[in-house]
This record gives sequence, structure tokens and C-alpha cells, in this order.
Amino acid sequence: IAEVVAYLLRTGSVPFFRFGSGPDAKNSSQVIADLDQGGLGLPDRDYYLKTEEKSVEIRKQYVAHIQKMLELAGVSSGAAAQQAQAIMTIETELAQASLDRVARRDPEKLYHKKTLKELDDLGPGFAWAKFFRAVGAPRFQALNVDVPDFIQAMNRVVSSHGLEDLKAYLTWNLVRESAGVLSRPFQQESFNFFSKTLRGAKEMRVRWKRCVDFTDQQLPDALGRKFVETTLGAEGMRRTHEMVGEIEKAMAAD
Repeated sequence: IAEVVAYLLRTGSVPFFRFGSGPDAKNSSQVIADLDQGGLGLPDRDYYLKTEEKSVEIRKQYVAHIQKMLELAGVSSGAAAQQAQAIMTIETELAQASLDRVARRDPEKLYHKKTLKELDDLGPGFAWAKFFRAVGAPRFQALNVDVPDFIQAMNRVVSSHGLEDLKAYLTWNLVRESAGVLSRPFQQESFNFFSKTLRGAKEMRVRWKRCVDFTDQQLPDALGRKFVETTLGAEGMRRTHEMVGEIEKAMAAD
């Protein structure tokens, strides 16, 4: 499972958790590894936990959406229905251990520097060393575990759910994150739930605009360089650098 999760992270999915690097919040001269909560298909933990009628209905529609996407991927209708329920159960368990948005505004609640041994103690059911090798991380001795309770909950999920349920969950992550580059039925079904049901969009953006958006998301620096060359030119870039320099001087004076 550790190697599969690493593969999915490298291809853009976020099963179980987020992993990357960032400045050490208590030592800005260092960049350290960072492990954060993740693994949810719905936008926020509260979608899984609120009990009012609207939230209950959204969860029902979400399960139906998962089933439809799995069927498009070739899973039989009966199996897709069972897998969708199992996936919802796993995501709900992860949501229950996730910090809400308000709590995440407190930086102290997101800083828990741990050694690799301490991480293994938090989540002994997951092969962390194998995962770090497979994901291509450089060697490190410590990392920030944003939400330790979440890692413990993830460990329980991996340890308590059957292999077929875990396979279904990982498959769903890959299908969900790949929908934008799959055939039109996948794109339409993804739009119907995530854009239409959740955000109230009326119709899908035309294909060329989605292609532009995708290029901007995947190649932002390359596209930005061309944009600057076309719109600013040498004189515009000179003036921009001069302006930034003056702003830095003003900040230094303050």
C-alpha cells in the first residue's frame, strides 16, 4: 500500500494524506518534510459530519457519484455500489480525525515536529520508510506532522479495513483526480457533482477554456514567462523590478 500511495501522489492524487516540503515554522532557515491530513473527496471535513438535511442529501449524492464514476471505469453496477459505500466509510473515518478550517488557522495546532521513529509509533501499520523511498524524498531525520491524531486515524483505517475496500478507495482517488483528462462521460459526471451540485454551476466551461486552465495549472511558470514577455516586454520588466525594489526598501525602513 505504501508504494501504491507513493505512486498516486506522484501522479497528482492525494490518498490518505498530503506529503511535501515547506519552511520549518520555528526555524525559517530550514526546509523540512511535511505530512498533513488529506484523503477526502468532498471539499471539507464538515461535509461528512454535519447532520442537517442538506448535508445528508449531499452525502447521498456523493455516494451515487462515486458509484457512477466506478461504473464508467469498468466496475459492475453491484460491485460499484458496495465499493462506493466502503469508500464513504473510509473517508468519513478520516474526516472525523481531521482538523476543521477554524482550528487550522492556529499555526501552533499544525506544528508537531517528529522524528521518523515517532512517526512510526503514530502509524505503525503503514510502511513509512518504504513510502518515503518510493515517493523520491531525500533522506531526512525529522518532519512536521501537522495533525498527529489524523495519522493515528489513518493507521486504524489501513489496519482495520479489508484489502478490497482499500483497493476501491485508492482506485477512486485515481479516477476522481484523473477525471479532467479522461473521456467526456467522466468529465461530465465529475462536473455534475463537484461543479453543479456543490457549487451551483449551470454548464461546463467550453473545452478550449478548460484546456487553457489545465495548461495554466500544470505549467504555470512556463506560461507566466511567455505572458510576461508578450505583455510587459523588457521595459515593463525593468519597471517592475524597480517597483519591487522600492517596496522592499519601504518594508526594511518599517
